[in-house]
Amino acid sequence: MARDRANYLPHVDGLRAIAILLVVVYHAWPSVLSGGFVGVDVFFVISGFLITRLMLAEMQAGTFSILAFFARRIRRLLPAAAVMIATVLAAGWLILLPETYRELGRSMVAALLMFANVLFYRTAGYFSAPAEEKPLLHTWSLSVEDQFYLTWPLLLLLLAPRVPRPWLIAITLALLAASLSHAEAKLAVNPDYAFYLLAPRAWELLAGCVTALAAQRLSFARLTSSLLGASGLVLILASGFVLNSSKPFPGLAAAPAVLGTVLVIVAGLGNDGAQGPARVLAWRPVVVAGLLSYSLYLWHWPVISLAQFAASRPLTPGELAAAVGLSVLLAALSWRFVELRFRVHGPVSTRVALKTIATGAAVMAVLATTGGAIRAFDGVPSRFDGAVRKLFDEMANGNPLRPFCDGDDYAFKNNERCNFGRRKLPGESFEMAVLGDSNADHFVPLVADWAQESQLAGRQVTRSACAPLLGAALKVKRTWRKLECRPYHEAIVAFVESNPGLKLVVLSGVWPDYARHLGWNGLNAKGLVRPQGVDGALAFTEVLASTVRYFRARGIRVHLIGQVPHFKVLPARCTTAALAAGRDVAPCGRHAKDVRAELAETETALSALAASDPGVTVTLPTATLCGPDWCSPMKDGVFLYRNTSHLNSAGARHLARYFTLPPTRE
Repeated sequence: MARDRANYLPHVDGLRAIAILLVVVYHAWPSVLSGGFVGVDVFFVISGFLITRLMLAEMQAGTFSILAFFARRIRRLLPAAAVMIATVLAAGWLILLPETYRELGRSMVAALLMFANVLFYRTAGYFSAPAEEKPLLHTWSLSVEDQFYLTWPLLLLLLAPRVPRPWLIAITLALLAASLSHAEAKLAVNPDYAFYLLAPRAWELLAGCVTALAAQRLSFARLTSSLLGASGLVLILASGFVLNSSKPFPGLAAAPAVLGTVLVIVAGLGNDGAQGPARVLAWRPVVVAGLLSYSLYLWHWPVISLAQFAASRPLTPGELAAAVGLSVLLAALSWRFVELRFRVHGPVSTRVALKTIATGAAVMAVLATTGGAIRAFDGVPSRFDGAVRKLFDEMANGNPLRPFCDGDDYAFKNNERCNFGRRKLPGESFEMAVLGDSNADHFVPLVADWAQESQLAGRQVTRSACAPLLGAALKVKRTWRKLECRPYHEAIVAFVESNPGLKLVVLSGVWPDYARHLGWNGLNAKGLVRPQGVDGALAFTEVLASTVRYFRARGIRVHLIGQVPHFKVLPARCTTAALAAGRDVAPCGRHAKDVRAELAETETALSALAASDPGVTVTLPTATLCGPDWCSPMKDGVFLYRNTSHLNSAGARHLARYFTLPPTRE
């Protein structure tokens, strides 16, 4: 491969090897390297540095062309990504369930049109499918870089010929500071926004840009270069071992890895070449690993994701090692037969550039159209037939009222749609209500059958990700959900006050998530007594009891429903295989002892509260779904789940025959 040896920096390719090692180890064995996700931040800095360095060199030589720049980016990035996406599409046809395959089609469109980060931001959160069910989740970072490539080169092209270099550096530093400040501000209120989107991530790429802009003024003695390189590597590796997913990130938490990357880069820029650690990174075997880094980044996550989905369970250490080995093999083949074949160095004529851009756009359009078709046809369930197709049909439908009734704003909207059981007449009061998060929402079809049997006018008043614990604030990743859930609690209070004929409320939720890290969100409601806590922390049992007392003081009966067993990976493939072979499907579920241990604390609290007040009753789903050995995803041939933690509509209705209808009178 032709290469401009005078401008080539082998230690930067070696730094890529460190970055991909961090990412792959984190995805395969997160307990070994809890902060390995900083490898992406290292890649961001490298990208900003190399793109700016290339542009400056061509501008100074008078050969820069924006068309040629985009053509080279397309030839560098698109072919390997297109091959990976097409392969994942084919593998998904054989492996993925309709709903997951439909979402794969959706993420294909987003990845090819360079807004995967926006899609995964919008679909992140409590009700989202697990990361392992998103084979293209890793393309979010590629979209961040693509969006940067569409903006920064134009800005640099505008400013570089007109602004002295010191001023250009100052402007870039100002943009960097603004992006970092934005990231820090967003971390406190919207961590997913700070993680996925370009604006709060741009400072990391701009750190590389500043390094490139200042590179001509940087020259260090050998000892200084060695110290810089060593310090940089320590900062990067320390971040990989110290950080973890429970800490706010990126923001300032990413600064050590970003600074470390800058230090390692500048350590190899001296007149004497790379010294110390930078020289080690320039060692040929390390450089080769760095050359494979883009292809390995493309392949490692889809292989791990699809393998885990096919297994319908978390992979064993040996299986993960095999998946990583396969990823390395695919990366080597991709680099040799795709990346090298399409990459181009040196000048690109306008004609060739336009042809490349048109061809790239056509490839993107074909694949994106294919992904759109897969989404439009709901993941092509016609791939399956018989009992398997029936199972998938059942899985596809959750609570039909959720789109119209789940959320703070819906407590007094869509009354006719959200009314189940007996139709409420104008001026009447609702007599029954379901309150809680999405694990309460999925019980609505079941409760609706109860309401119909008792001829009660029922209403859904739920809010995903918010506990039905009045006044409770949940601490998630060091962030209190005070303002997020208080409007929902205020909506519950307003609903109760405006429905004086309310006889029964059904409370449910992901109780173990609320069993710790509770605080007070400032809710002011007549008759609601704030529980006493220690240093602002409230006990789950106290907040639950306080909430129940609020309803009981108004003569409203309370029925508590425990959490259904949650799965790490939805056992649908295992279930379909068991059905096809005529085997018992129970072993496709979770070990009963693990589920009972997970739910023991909250089930004890729910049961104790019911035992203390005849106006409070309780249903524990584990009594129905869990036998001595297994908690099964099926009951009487009905597949109960829509995803790993939520029932489907048919499953919820089927459980109504096993759950006892609570009384509405004392």
